[in-house]
Amino acid sequence: MLEERHIEAIREVQETIVESLNDSRGLLPRQRRLVSMLSLGMAHLIEIYFHRLHAIKPGSQIKHDWFASERRKLKMHLAGNLTKDIDSLPKIDKILELAHEIELKRNELVYGAVLKNDLLMREKLDFYLELKKEIEQIIGEIR
Repeated sequence: MLEERHIEAIREVQETIVESLNDSRGLLPRQRRLVSMLSLGMAHLIEIYFHRLHAIKPGSQIKHDWFASERRKLKMHLAGNLTKDIDSLPKIDKILELAHEIELKRNELVYGAVLKNDLLMREKLDFYLELKKEIEQIIGEIR
């Protein structure tokens, strides 16, 4: 996928984050949408990271659900799509850890009942923002 498509998706995620944070009702009315978008954004951020490091095979696509797996299985999924040794990539363990945290309980939050409070939602949002910051420190700002 072209980098501009990834950036377009990340902009859409950012819009959803801003709308959610500005909603006077809080995050819970947008629980499903926000969690879905954070998961989507995470996958696009990681694809851009791989593209900018020239580490992804042409035509490869990173699937969000891989990041719910334990680290060894996740690295195996990713390795099949990369042109470089995954462990040679900058801050890869931190990036994978944050992505895993975003993806944990994703399906429960998207398909299950609305939470009683927004603490978990805020935590997921913080993980996403930290992931974006870590990746941009390596590859530059994503615009």
